[in-house]
Amino acid sequence: MRTALALLFLAATAATARAQTGTPAPPAGPAAVAAASGRCGVCHPAERVQFEKSRHVPEGVRCVSCHGGDDHSLDTAIAHGPGYRGRPARRDIPKLCASCHADEAQMRPYGLPVDQYALYQISGHGRRLAHGDDQAAVCSDCHGAHEILAPRDPASSTYALNVPQTCGRCHGNTALMRVRGRADVVRTYQSSVHARALTGKGNLRAPTCVSCHGAHGAAPPALGSADKVCGQCHTVERRYYAAGGHAGGSSGRPGDPHPECVTCHEAHGVQPARPERLGTSCVMCHEGDSHRLDLGRRIWNGYRTATGEADKAAALVAKADAIPIPTEDYHARIEEAHTYLREALSAAHSVQPEVVAGFTTRARAVGEEVQKELQGKLANLRQHRYVLIAFWFYVLLTLFVLKRFRDQATRNR
Repeated sequence: MRTALALLFLAATAATARAQTGTPAPPAGPAAVAAASGRCGVCHPAERVQFEKSRHVPEGVRCVSCHGGDDHSLDTAIAHGPGYRGRPARRDIPKLCASCHADEAQMRPYGLPVDQYALYQISGHGRRLAHGDDQAAVCSDCHGAHEILAPRDPASSTYALNVPQTCGRCHGNTALMRVRGRADVVRTYQSSVHARALTGKGNLRAPTCVSCHGAHGAAPPALGSADKVCGQCHTVERRYYAAGGHAGGSSGRPGDPHPECVTCHEAHGVQPARPERLGTSCVMCHEGDSHRLDLGRRIWNGYRTATGEADKAAALVAKADAIPIPTEDYHARIEEAHTYLREALSAAHSVQPEVVAGFTTRARAVGEEVQKELQGKLANLRQHRYVLIAFWFYVLLTLFVLKRFRDQATRNR
């Protein structure tokens, strides 16, 4: 026991002497060699724990890669000696990260793009930083400083489900946004159909902030480009929109000469498509314009009529299912009608009643055909029931009469 204590004391004394003289420590065990933080973690244990979980560690990035200095010494004068940068100033962080991430030779093995720094510089964040706004977002605000994780890692701040919360650190800060003349759009987004799909249903393909604004080149969509942004997901709607009057026309409202997706659907608080809006949205811009208002009403009336016929047909199919009557074909035809109705909603973006009518007319026709066929079958079934009732009444009456005759004959004997 005494020998072990003596050896431990000698080892500690030797380590202290090396630290004071600046002599590099001899090779240590595998655990020490694997520690990417070197000896920095002795004084910075919290940062060490975060850093050694990061995506950088397996790629050979060390504390000194960003902070400079000497991570082999416990002597502060040596560790923080020549080349030591310490905590980078916020304005210097993007350029520091770009020293690796904008280097094609270093990024090629990982297949990572090298234009992210260039995009950042033209982003809203980069421009503000360049103009002296040190509160503008830099790399570490979104990716973290030491605990940088891959975007596909659910614990990462850039994982799809976490993006709204990450952006919300600034854009959900009402006081910070008020100073910059911006609204708290994060709360608005959280009430949207996009957010409900993302956080409520766990749909990782649902739009987040970066889906519309970009990640490193984050900026509001330019005037006239909202349909291109929304069209990344809503391709069919964009096709009809581009072929319609809104794409090259005027909304009729001052300052809004070119109606876009957000004119009717809003930007961040996007709500589920409600067909009844076909008859009410136009008045937001075309109040008093009877011709253009009539276009919206015609589209809505055609859609409402077709939906009514499809709903009546679906109710008859449900009634037939309960009897039961074979209805496999009718279910398929009801789905066909609903497909036409869904396409009609997309076609409504063309603001052309005749285009929408091509789908609503077919949906209505399918609904009416199903109703007519099922009404005929149900009428025949009712007729068959009446015949069957009459038949069994006759059978029972006959049996009753025969029983009376037999009973009379028995008494006569």
